[in-house]
Amino acid sequence: MQPALTIIKDEHRALAAVLRGLQYLVQQVRNSQKAPDFALMKSMLAYIEAFPDKLHHPKEDQYLYRILRERTGEVTQTLNLLEEEHRKETEWLNTLRTTLEAYERQASAFEPFSDAVEFYVAAHFSHMNKEEDVIMPVAEKALTEADWNEIATAFRSNQDPLVGTGTQREFRDLFRRIVNLMPAPMGLGPEQS
Repeated sequence: MQPALTIIKDEHRALAAVLRGLQYLVQQVRNSQKAPDFALMKSMLAYIEAFPDKLHHPKEDQYLYRILRERTGEVTQTLNLLEEEHRKETEWLNTLRTTLEAYERQASAFEPFSDAVEFYVAAHFSHMNKEEDVIMPVAEKALTEADWNEIATAFRSNQDPLVGTGTQREFRDLFRRIVNLMPAPMGLGPEQS
């Protein structure tokens, strides 16, 4: 597999861990198993804004999608849809942030926050599935070695704060908390009965 695809899929897995962790926290609150950990949820949103929203998605648009458009028209509609979803990312993230802030101020605002989390998680998993199941197989056939080198170089500069070598302590701690929170097999936390 191309190193560029490995990097992109690794970044998807890091985002998936954060999304599943956020979903899990909401589920724990809903089941009255745990008090809301607002600091952890805010850290998760900060990661989403700092990495997928600001680095990962723009690199997909500027490199993978652009070069794939130059090589084939086979997936134009899917690329258009993915780019539109990238543009909506800021709005979706703002909804998450404002509903979380409202919930922190007033417990009765839990449901709108929970709904925003479910929408956001579903939208991102749908988005990543389109990339991995539709775009990447076409890219593997259509792109040249030079194309892949350009894409890999761009993505290597991302330094995902959860998995990269230049990881900031804040995000390493966040990732550790998520892994320890989540029950097996997704994490190291206690098994669910």
